[in-house]
Amino acid sequence: VPPGWSYEHDMELGRFLYDHSEKLQHMDCTKEHINSIEVSSQAEDCAAAHLTDNLTYTFWESSGPPGQHWVRLNMKKGAIVKRLWLILDGQSSSYVPRRVAVYGGTLSRLQHLRTVLINENSYRNVCILRDMKTHMPVLEIRFLECRDQGQDVRLQGIKIVSFWEWDLILNAGMFQPAQLVRYSLLEGVDADVLYRRAVLIQRFVQLLESVLCYLIPLSEDSIGTFNALR
Repeated sequence: VPPGWSYEHDMELGRFLYDHSEKLQHMDCTKEHINSIEVSSQAEDCAAAHLTDNLTYTFWESSGPPGQHWVRLNMKKGAIVKRLWLILDGQSSSYVPRRVAVYGGTLSRLQHLRTVLINENSYRNVCILRDMKTHMPVLEIRFLECRDQGQDVRLQGIKIVSFWEWDLILNAGMFQPAQLVRYSLLEGVDADVLYRRAVLIQRFVQLLESVLCYLIPLSEDSIGTFNALR
């Protein structure tokens, strides 16, 4: 621990790192960071290409047995997803997904990331994944259930906000005085000291996240339980 360092310093440094990551990217990166999209099936004239054409009058629609529909995103190397949205088509409620599971990893070893119960009042954009910390080569969205016992899924599109993993590489240059104006506890601390402490915090976060799923059961319902826990 650096001389004179306190828990409050760690909190301030954590806030600095979070704020820095927040500034990396805020725009739609769907076409820039996705290599290709695969789907379980598609109805005639409702192809997977419509998921990223940004048109409000086109959509992808599945065509197959209920409960076996999915969309697979093959991500470009190094892309880390900050937000992933489904753009719903609310014109026909039986085509709107009600329960969705997201899996990520390599194609041969996909791991469950989150299950989302979509609110009945959601008619447009629904965020189903957020704040990933590592690159996932494949993200697979599985539609477990539709509203009104619907058979097929219809989406106007998908949208992601993401950044490149090398944008998060820590370096001492991040901690120059001009960058620390809003962080009074960090001002005057040597940049190399802040860098080494930031590396330690980042390693701790990675270790904690790797075991968190064994400590706290994943919620199968909604984000409400997580917010209460946080």
